[in-house]
Amino acid sequence: MPEFLIRFFSPIQLIGYLGTACALLSYQCRKNRDYFLLQTGCSLSFAVQFAMLGSYAAMLLNIFSVLRGILFARGCRSRGYLILMETCFAVSCLLSCLVFGEKWWIAALLFAAQGGGTLAMWTRNGKVIRMAQLCFISPIWIVNNLCYFSVGGILCEVFNMISVVISFIRFGKTGYDKT
Repeated sequence: MPEFLIRFFSPIQLIGYLGTACALLSYQCRKNRDYFLLQTGCSLSFAVQFAMLGSYAAMLLNIFSVLRGILFARGCRSRGYLILMETCFAVSCLLSCLVFGEKWWIAALLFAAQGGGTLAMWTRNGKVIRMAQLCFISPIWIVNNLCYFSVGGILCEVFNMISVVISFIRFGKTGYDKT
């Protein structure tokens, strides 16, 4: 089998493809609860993949994103929770640099993406969530995914952006669950 195919279909990459599938489905959900649960599956898959690829900031951020998705799906919305999650993301970035030797600029970019994404999810406004994904979160994650060669991650973010556009066409700009 050609080296190219082996690299693109290695077990590490397959884990990322599973995360990609969860993300793709999430943007077609009308209800926030379903969106949050699928995003949790995405985060879990990518936490495992990034651990195997050595992207420790991405791994730690995705571990806390699993918790974020579960709590958001259960309806947790307090400001205290939001502050706690943002603090967890900040600590993840510091740990990834100080303990694992992550590149500081990757950790900072990923913190901006996850922190901003958490704030968008906390609003529970489908339009805000999708616009943040399209214009801010996905472009930042593509940088990490290129640096660590996560084919599933690259595809996930490209497909996320396409899926957001499709969801705007399907549901309009205001046809989302706001609870």
